[in-house]
Amino acid sequence: MQDHRRDDASAATTTRLLEAQLERMRGMLFGYSQLFFVHMRVYTLVAVAILVASLWQPLGGAVLVIPFLVPFVFLEASYLFWYTVFARRHAEWVERALQSRTGGAVPAAHRLEAAYFYAPDDPKIAALDLRRPLSHMSAATLGYTAGAGLLWLTGMILSLEWVGRSSGGSPILAWVPLIAIAWTASITLYLVWTWLRRPDERRLLRALEEVYPDAVMPAPDVQGRRGEPPLNPGGAPAPND
Repeated sequence: MQDHRRDDASAATTTRLLEAQLERMRGMLFGYSQLFFVHMRVYTLVAVAILVASLWQPLGGAVLVIPFLVPFVFLEASYLFWYTVFARRHAEWVERALQSRTGGAVPAAHRLEAAYFYAPDDPKIAALDLRRPLSHMSAATLGYTAGAGLLWLTGMILSLEWVGRSSGGSPILAWVPLIAIAWTASITLYLVWTWLRRPDERRLLRALEEVYPDAVMPAPDVQGRRGEPPLNPGGAPAPND
């Protein structure tokens, strides 16, 4: 009888810890989502201010910053979004663990998020869901990308004009546009690679399997929805990296 009470107390403590962890992950998801939008708004204003300032002749060279700044902004924005993926995945597994302990009494918010935003296992580049490219989140991502591309192109055109007018200066200036193109291409290729291959997320999923063994089996209605590829027993994409 005493052992039974200890087991009940231990189970209650574990459930409380899981609930606290779930609350932490939901807060993390909200916090980094908010940071993402603040980041994009601030840097958009900074880039526009630099472009406007460069129209004044003494500050004309400031435009050279734009083709370097825009890709960096996207790299940093991807880093912020990368944290939201961690928070969603972790919250999903905590919810599964709670469901296994409560017999399904805990609402599965991760299933609602998968239906409304994007399914975690969909192929995607940041928030651009390649399986649902016309979803609102995908459209917003394409809009940000188009706006950034316009800023980058404007900065590159003005940079080339400024370098042409300043050809009598340092010969290094002639290399700046080429360096900017190489910088942009390297960041773009890395972001596309890391989001399509998802090596960080795969490592996370393998770790979640070990940390939450009672949540390994996914909910029956998660597997195979909307033409999604089948998951492995741990709920992760089959590792092939």
